[in-house]
Amino acid sequence: MIKTKNISDFKIGQNIHGFFQVTLKEKNISKNGDYYIDLFLRDRTGMINGKVWDFISFYDNAFTEGDIVAVKGTVKRYREKLFLEINNISLLDPNRYKKYGFNHGDIHPELTIATNSIFNKIKKIICSLDEPYKNILLDIYETYEQKIKSYPDDLDVNHYNKKGSLLLKIFNALEIANKNYKSHIIENKNIILSGILLKYIGRIKQYDYNIVFKLSDIGQTENCFILSRDILKKYSAKCKKNEQIFINQLVDIILYNHESKEITVKNASGAIVYTIFELEKALTVSTLYKN
Repeated sequence: MIKTKNISDFKIGQNIHGFFQVTLKEKNISKNGDYYIDLFLRDRTGMINGKVWDFISFYDNAFTEGDIVAVKGTVKRYREKLFLEINNISLLDPNRYKKYGFNHGDIHPELTIATNSIFNKIKKIICSLDEPYKNILLDIYETYEQKIKSYPDDLDVNHYNKKGSLLLKIFNALEIANKNYKSHIIENKNIILSGILLKYIGRIKQYDYNIVFKLSDIGQTENCFILSRDILKKYSAKCKKNEQIFINQLVDIILYNHESKEITVKNASGAIVYTIFELEKALTVSTLYKN
């Protein structure tokens, strides 16, 4: 078996054999007028710049952005930053490379959080809700438990593109809402907490997982909030007629358009849920910046 290394362990002068995802690929021209391929590679531990200097025509057609690749190269340094001078790069065949040390879990980055513990805390919050919110939310969260615990939130945003980030984002928003509820700033606990639990649940339909997360077929045509609404509609079918008013309120929260300049009674709860998630994002970015 070939000994592979994680990006976080790279050191100058090392000859590397590894498996990565290509997150960026560009064909550029050097100062000498020669073409080269500039790219970024990532695994679950980090990201590194890579350069392909030779056989450009061949390698330019061999892979594209988003592909999982097998790479051989040498770690070098330029202007105090490490980069990988690539000698060979090819599309990865999981079955072929498994005997060489390939592991599905080594590619997509993930948050180091106790997903089971956080999920159980969320379920406890759901169980504190009144009906019909409690039954609908329990049904959805128990059905999609594994996806909710492992899916990312936003593939285009650092930190939120990691495994487990959807779960953590929802939990952080719930914590913010609960603190405001205890301070009597938020009055309707059931509708606000349910809106938080449902607004981004469409991520589990928006993405597919095969070594890495990519947009699903439906995710390429529908946004997260439409998919969240559809999940809610499916699981609310068991509700009684007199409970449909609550379902319609939740749909309004999920589909709330933050660009609306006027806050009305109808969309006030949607504005609150939207603002809570914006606060969660600001606090997350602030924490990452400090670290």
